[in-house]
Amino acid sequence: MSATVTSRVIVTLQSILANTVGLASASATLETGINTPLASGTGANQADRVYSENDKSIAAAYDLDLSGGLLDALGAAVVFAKVKAILVVADPANTGDILVGGDAAAFLFGSVVGDIIKVKPGGILFLYAPQAAGYAVTAATGDILQFAPSAGTQVFDLVVLGTSV
Repeated sequence: MSATVTSRVIVTLQSILANTVGLASASATLETGINTPLASGTGANQADRVYSENDKSIAAAYDLDLSGGLLDALGAAVVFAKVKAILVVADPANTGDILVGGDAAAFLFGSVVGDIIKVKPGGILFLYAPQAAGYAVTAATGDILQFAPSAGTQVFDLVVLGTSV
C-alpha cells in the first residue's frame, strides 16, 4: 500500500492601521491570505510527496537534491518531479541569514550561480504553486535547492511538498 499525503496551506497576513485625529479615531483592517486543502495526488491542488527537516544546522553550503537521495519522515525514498510548496523558517536565534539558491544546477533559479534569496533570522520563505505543473524539477540540471549560511552556523526548518510525476 502506498502512502498518501494530505495537506492544508494556511497563510494569513493581517494589519490594523489606526490613527486618532482630534476627538475622532479611525482604523482600517487589512487582511489577505489563503486556506487551501491539497489532496493526495499529482494534479492541481494535490501533492503526493513531502519532505521535511527540523532544526537543520548548516555551517557551509548544503545541497538538497530534489530528484534523489531524500527520505520522508516514514523512511521512504522521495523523488520530486514537481514542487507545489516550499517553506523555510529561519531560527530567530540565528546571527546571520540563510541563503537559498546559488547552485549551478539550481532548482527555481536556473544556472545563475549568484542568484539567492536571503531569509533573515526569524524570517520565512514560502513559495506556493497549486497548479498541476507546479515548479518543475529537472534531474541533473535543475534539481538542487541549495542553502548556505551568510556567516557562522545557521539553523532552519524546511518543508517541501510536491508530486512524483
